[in-house]
Amino acid sequence: MTSVAVVRPEKLLKDLAAEWTQLGKAESEGDSRSAGVLRAVTMTMLVGVEAGEDERLALDALSQLMHEHPARAIILRLVANEAEALSGRAYATCWMPFGRRSQICCEQIELSAGANSFSEIPRLLRGLVAPDLPVVFWCRSAKVFAHASFEAIAELADKVILDSRAHPDPDTTVRAIDAQLRAGHLVGDITWTRLTRWRQTISAAFERADCRAFFDSLTRVEISYTHQPEPIAARYLRAWLQSILGARFPVVLTHLPDAESCSWQIRQVTFISPSSQLSIERPEKGMAEIHVADFHSRAHFESINEAELVRDEISILGRDPVFAKAAHLLSLSHS
Repeated sequence: MTSVAVVRPEKLLKDLAAEWTQLGKAESEGDSRSAGVLRAVTMTMLVGVEAGEDERLALDALSQLMHEHPARAIILRLVANEAEALSGRAYATCWMPFGRRSQICCEQIELSAGANSFSEIPRLLRGLVAPDLPVVFWCRSAKVFAHASFEAIAELADKVILDSRAHPDPDTTVRAIDAQLRAGHLVGDITWTRLTRWRQTISAAFERADCRAFFDSLTRVEISYTHQPEPIAARYLRAWLQSILGARFPVVLTHLPDAESCSWQIRQVTFISPSSQLSIERPEKGMAEIHVADFHSRAHFESINEAELVRDEISILGRDPVFAKAAHLLSLSHS
């Protein structure tokens, strides 16, 4: 690993080249059972983090992502000391897949600065991103999102990934997402991605032939949530339902104070008609229950970790019109 006092892109790339040379030399002089080192870069992954726990969780997720999406990972670390000068280092991370004889190695660059120097990072990135490959900017930190340099970093990316649930003012974040989407930029929100299982379960109920008449006679939908303040995830789900059902009847949010100990935020979605109702409930982690009149069934409700959520967003490098419509409706409702 190499640290540099004056951060220059060409110096960091030179350090990476030296790292690969050293890895190749060590491999040739090492275990004869090994089949060598495979250098793998399919994209540039910019990761905006705050120093500390935020960074640790991001690196844990990144290590999982690298196995499926090998990348040149560039960590953009915002440190607590606002006056800390910009510093950087470059190195390689390697692993040997099960059943393989060759190591797979990815490139990693770290740029660290306090708030006063963080604005120097965008000009460095132009010389550090891997040429002719997609650039994804996963901004995990709300403070990095709020920094003045965020937009300049985002302009370098083919896609930006945020998590509005983790931001102190998620309504402002969603309005920013909507503005970027309408301007033609690709932006994803992990909060929306977490709703995939809810949307799949509801869509499956809509598609059942024996439920069509029920849904044609709907008069009201209730989304029951557990946490205060009103979670942005519940509002996203309401916006998605409104985008499908239109304005024929209300889609309302209700708080369940007795369920605030739940780690998940949406507890139940209930579709009400004059003669009956259908409800989808999460009574326990990893499980959903569907109730229609006297009929009850249970379904697996998979828990998805942060790495899997980011992976799902990375796999969508085109416009998602369903998300764009929901984000726009949500933005309008709180403008």
